[in-house]
Amino acid sequence: MTAGGPAVTAGPVLAVSEVTVRFGGVVAVRDASLELREKEVVGLIGPNGAGKSSLIGALGGQIPVTRGRVLLGGADITAAPPHRRARLGLCRTFQLTSTFDDLTVFENLLVAALGADGSRLRSSLAGGRARQARVAAAMDSVWDRLTEFDMAEVANLYGSELSGGQRRLVEIMRCLMRSPRVLLLDEPMVGVAPHLVERIQGECQRIRDSGVSIIIVEHALEVVQAICDRVVVMASGSVVAQATYAEAMSSGAVREAYFA
Repeated sequence: MTAGGPAVTAGPVLAVSEVTVRFGGVVAVRDASLELREKEVVGLIGPNGAGKSSLIGALGGQIPVTRGRVLLGGADITAAPPHRRARLGLCRTFQLTSTFDDLTVFENLLVAALGADGSRLRSSLAGGRARQARVAAAMDSVWDRLTEFDMAEVANLYGSELSGGQRRLVEIMRCLMRSPRVLLLDEPMVGVAPHLVERIQGECQRIRDSGVSIIIVEHALEVVQAICDRVVVMASGSVVAQATYAEAMSSGAVREAYFA
């Protein structure tokens, strides 16, 4: 849990209530509701244009909510900007990887640990004793995370030198440096080699078991089936089913959404 974050409640860690997202006259998400429980992986699935990425953007704070509420641990974050949501314990990755290509893997994680950005890394490392102690603790945390993900050997490689799968892992590690309660993954398997897809699947399960809840947008249904406790199915901007993967795939509404 992030210090200063919302108190843990008996309810879901994330609750989305009748969220609508409009872009001008176009309704991208219509009255979407879902819940994410502690230590749960939920797959957000549906055909292209279903509204999945728009909903993830609304949950992450990148896209404004037209109507509805988003609660994190019972606290209303509907109008909170992305950086405040990150401080409160909700972090996300994007379809296009966002590593800092001109920083090393170690520096990418250190930036996240210090709550800085790539352009301010050096200034974040400067300062008095209190600052230096914080930096030293952050460096120790970075090494711990690299070791945990078996990525220490690439610590000194630059972001631009990594494969697609390695970049995805760095993105996930960067989020985890913020000690999130909820992790939003937007198509993390895009551009990833098959052997690293299996590795990222395993990491997602391990992250879930460590206490972080995950919502994952993913088109590869075999990945969803392998790692998700439940799925939320969207079509034409609306949620049409919430169930286990097997139950959802046997639903006529889901088959119609995918194959009609």
